[in-house]
Amino acid sequence: MASYFYNDKDIIKESLLTTEAKTWAQRFVDRRKLGKDPKLTSTQLRKYHFEVKTLEERVKDISDDDFLKLRPILKMLKSKVAYACRQPGRERKIPEAFKRYIDEMVDKVENIRDFRAFVLCFDAVVGYFYGEGGK
Repeated sequence: MASYFYNDKDIIKESLLTTEAKTWAQRFVDRRKLGKDPKLTSTQLRKYHFEVKTLEERVKDISDDDFLKLRPILKMLKSKVAYACRQPGRERKIPEAFKRYIDEMVDKVENIRDFRAFVLCFDAVVGYFYGEGGK
């Protein structure tokens, strides 16, 4: 099965770290496209980025088989983001666009290599978020 994160030469797709990361960041910053959604604050972004970076530290030197034991912890990130992005009528803390980003990326992580690529992509999104004026 081909990986979402890698090209046919088994190299991480540059677009994930450049154009796609920038597009996601712009969606989080651009208030005109948010409608009734709250803006993504740097506090919220850092909160979830920190969780991913903490997991990255835990899996630093483990095998793919051992990662499979920890992958459910990564998958739990989706439920944490869903909680912060509650349905209309309740206080939302993050925009739907951020929830979609986390859902899509986490769903595509199958092994440790995918996870490492996701971390790089998330790092790039954070950089572009601030570069695009995120606060």
